[in-house]
Amino acid sequence: MELRFGFSMNPLDLGEVRAVAADAEAAGYDRVGIWDSPALYLDPWITLAAVSTSTTRLRIGTWVTNPLTRHPVVTANAAATLDTLAPGRVVIGIGTGDSGVYNLAGRAAPLDRLSEYVRALRGLLTDGHARWEGNELRMRPAANPVPIWVAAHGARAIRTAGTVGDGVIFGLGIAPDTIEACRAMLDRGASDAGRDAAAIEAWYTAPWYVDEDGDRARDAALWHVASLAHHISRSGTAGKFIPDRVAPGIIELGQAYNLLSHGAPSREQRDQYRRIARRTGIDEYLVSRYTFAGTPDECASQVRAAAAAGAVNHDCANDSQAGELHRRPEAWATHVLPLLKERIAHV
Repeated sequence: MELRFGFSMNPLDLGEVRAVAADAEAAGYDRVGIWDSPALYLDPWITLAAVSTSTTRLRIGTWVTNPLTRHPVVTANAAATLDTLAPGRVVIGIGTGDSGVYNLAGRAAPLDRLSEYVRALRGLLTDGHARWEGNELRMRPAANPVPIWVAAHGARAIRTAGTVGDGVIFGLGIAPDTIEACRAMLDRGASDAGRDAAAIEAWYTAPWYVDEDGDRARDAALWHVASLAHHISRSGTAGKFIPDRVAPGIIELGQAYNLLSHGAPSREQRDQYRRIARRTGIDEYLVSRYTFAGTPDECASQVRAAAAAGAVNHDCANDSQAGELHRRPEAWATHVLPLLKERIAHV
C-alpha cells in the first residue's frame, strides 16, 4: 500500500512559499498546491512559477482555481507556460469557486459551467482548440499532459468529477464511512459517463494537526473546521452525508465564517469559531470527520483507518499566517510519516 501526501498553501510571501516547497520535496511529499484567491493572496500562476525554480520533482498546480475569474484560454495558457518550467509536473485543481469568487462579489459557478470549462481546458491543452460559450477557441497546446482535478464538496460535484475529471479532490472528510460514500458516488458519476473510476486519481483534503498533547492538537484543529462548514452552509446539507443532529450547528458555524480572512483568521476569530462549535455540540464530530488531529500515534492510526477505507492520497489544507506555512507539513513529516512508513513496512 503506497500512501502519498501533499498540501496546499495560501501564498503571502514568494520566498516563504519557495522555501516550504523545497523542504516538502526533500521530505518526500508528492505535490504542493497554491490557492487562487486574488483579493487575499499572491497570484497563483506567478507563485507556481517561483515554486518551479526551487523544486525538481514535486507536482505543482492550482489548489484550486475556478471557472469564473479567468477565460479558459488564459488558464490553459498559464498551465502550458508553467509546463515549460516544470515539464510533466503541472496539475490544474479546479472547483466551483470559494473565496476567490465570493470576495470578488460573485457566487460559485453552476456545476454545468464547471464541466464545460474543464472540457474546454482539456481541449486547449491537448489539441489546441475547444468550444466555449458558442465560440471556437485556439491556442498552442501544452507539450506534456496536464491533468485536471475537480474539487468536490457534495454528491453532485463528486459525480461531476467522475464525469469529466482526471482526478478528484474530495472535501467531505476522511472518516472511513465518508470515504466509502464518496468513492461510491465517484463510481456512479464515472459509470454514467462510461468511464472507469479507478483511473481517476483521488485526493482527500483535511487539515493536519499533530502534537504530543492530543487534546491540544484537537483544540488547534477546531477553528479550521469553520471553513469546511462554510462550504456546507452556503448550499445546504443535501448530498454531503451530514447527520440531522449536527446539521443546524454546522450551518450556524459556516455562516459565521468570514471569507475576508479566509486561511488566516485572527486569534479572536479562531476563538469565536471554537466557541460556536462547542456551544452547538458539533466540535468532536467535525474534528473527527474532517481533520487528522491528535498525537503522532493517533494521527498515524487515523491515516491507516482512512487507507483501509480506500483513501491513500492525502492533502493538507495548510491555512496559515505569514511565516507559519512550514509548521504543519514539517510537523507531519517529522512526527507522523516515520510512523506510517514503519507500520506499513510490517503490513
